[in-house]
This record gives sequence, C-alpha cells and structure tokens, in this order.
Amino acid sequence: MRNGKIIVVDDNEAVLKTLRMILSREFKMVVCASVPTLLPALLREDDVDVVLLDMNFGTGKQSGGEGLFWLDRIRERPNPPEVVLITAFGDIELAVSSLKKGAADFIVKPWDNDKLLSTVTAAWESRSGRKQNSSRKESEFLSEETDSVVTLLVNSLLRKYATAYGKPFPGITPDALHKLSDRMLNGDLSLLQQTIERAVLLSNSSVLDSDDFYMDAPPVTVSHPVTLEEMEKQFISEVLAEKKGHLTLCAQQLNISRQTLYNKMKKYNL
Repeated sequence: MRNGKIIVVDDNEAVLKTLRMILSREFKMVVCASVPTLLPALLREDDVDVVLLDMNFGTGKQSGGEGLFWLDRIRERPNPPEVVLITAFGDIELAVSSLKKGAADFIVKPWDNDKLLSTVTAAWESRSGRKQNSSRKESEFLSEETDSVVTLLVNSLLRKYATAYGKPFPGITPDALHKLSDRMLNGDLSLLQQTIERAVLLSNSSVLDSDDFYMDAPPVTVSHPVTLEEMEKQFISEVLAEKKGHLTLCAQQLNISRQTLYNKMKKYNL
C-alpha cells in the first residue's frame, strides 16, 4: 500500500465508486468528489499527490473544456499535484492539449484496470520524486545559508581578536569551522567568543585547526540561547557601532563586500 493521497473528481457516482475501489487497493487515501468546484478546498493542505479528473461535467458536454479549465487551476498552484485526465472519447487532439498544459497522463473510458493503476502509480512516483527534490534543495539552501553565517561570524571574531592581540589574521581549516559551527548551533554566543579568543591568544599558527579550539562542556541549558541569524545581526550591529557607521571599514572587519553588508543591513533592518 502506497502512502499517497489521490483525489478523484467525476460527476458519475458509479464511476466514483468503482475508482475508489480500484485505487484503494494501492493507495492509502482516496477522496472522491462529484464536482470540480470542491478542488480548491480539497487541495488547500498541499497534501494531495494525484488528481484523477474527468474532462466533462454535466449532460451533453463533450468538449473537455471544464477539465482543461480545472487542469489550469491546479497547475497554477505553487506545488501542484500530478493530474491524470479522464474522458469518454478518444480524442487525440484533446489528449495532446492536456499534456501540453501539464497533465501527467490521459485515460480513456472505459479503462483497463491495470492500465489505470499503472498510470496513476506513475503519476504518484513523479510527484514523490518532485517532493524529494524540493526537500533536498531546501535542505541544501539552508545548509548553504548556515555555512555562510558561520563563516562570517567566525572570521569576524578571528579578525577582532587577532587585531586586539596584535597577531596576523589567521586562516581556519574546514574541520575547525565545522567544530565551531556545532558550538554556534548551541546558541551560546559568549561561549563561542571565549573559545575563539582563547585560540587566537594561545596559538602562533597561521592556520587554526580543530585542535586549537578547546571546547568547554556547554551547560545543560543556555540561559539566553540565540539563533545563528540573531548572532549575525548582533555582530553586525556591534561592528557598525564600533566603526561609527563607516561601511567600508565595517565590511573590511566582517570580511565581506560592501554590497553584502548592504544586503544584510536591509535584511536585519539595521
């Protein structure tokens, strides 16, 4: 049984009953509706994988216009389900038109049950693949955002303490950056600052490795945990105040371009 949600829309109650029986063998949830005007409400939660949609509603209507209309409405959604259209007429032009508009496939009544199941299953698999890709891209984006903030904060603190102690601005290895990233995700800003200050003070190396950063055991709970974005905002605010709003000096201190600094100031309303 596939963990999918299928919506079937057809104005023939016998067809709905038959399709529910067939599809329920393969899919966990099958929802039936006799009118397409229910689709906006049924799709509101964005949890539908496939819509099996009749192309004609009402006696004597055979143009497929209603099906194409609702296909367009479904495809306009930000993260639309796959759509399989059903018609009682083997109209090739209509089939091609629906596919060009984004339908996953096209089934002609009377259908073959095995063919029906394979068509809906293929649409479900396509939808599942899109959801996985979307989730992976979102995860990659968040990872890149996190890496960017971590790099800015760590480099800013390294530069701050190197300047304070009259030392060259040190490089940092990926392993060390990863170690500090874990500490930052704990949300303890003061502990992070102490860790980096100690490493800069005690090391004479031009490149700091993970062993240069001694990590005290973090407290069970942090009294005032902050997010990475809050850390970044606080750092930029401190640097802006320290440099009296001189953007070039601020950008140099933060080791970013002026344009990036502008963007971050806009983002944090600074």
